Amino acid sequence: PCPHQSACCAYGVTLSDDEAAAITAVHGAAVVYRTRWGEWRTRRRGGRCVFLKDNVCGIHSEPYYPAVCRGFPWTDAETGGPYEYDRTICPEFVLRPELVSIHRSA
Repeated sequence: PCPHQSACCAYGVTLSDDEAAAITAVHGAAVVYRTRWGEWRTRRRGGRCVFLKDNVCGIHSEPYYPAVCRGFPWTDAETGGPYEYDRTICPEFVLRPELVSIHRSA
């Protein structure tokens, strides 16, 4: 379990077309939306991803678990390379920056 109340899950998630279709097929259209620039995203309720319940992801073990979530915080789903953006999303990296170094050297 995450010691930081799953802070990274507060934003909702970018989805591929296939992920959005699979999630919609199982959970209905109300849990995803398309941005004005054409990107699929999970909805947020109460400032959290709709699938986050008691700081646990409700779709973590599902085959349609989003690639963005699957790789975070180590892998950028778009590039396949290391995640390089806002590392402050995960408070553990602020508290323990050596985690990034350890992972990258592995």
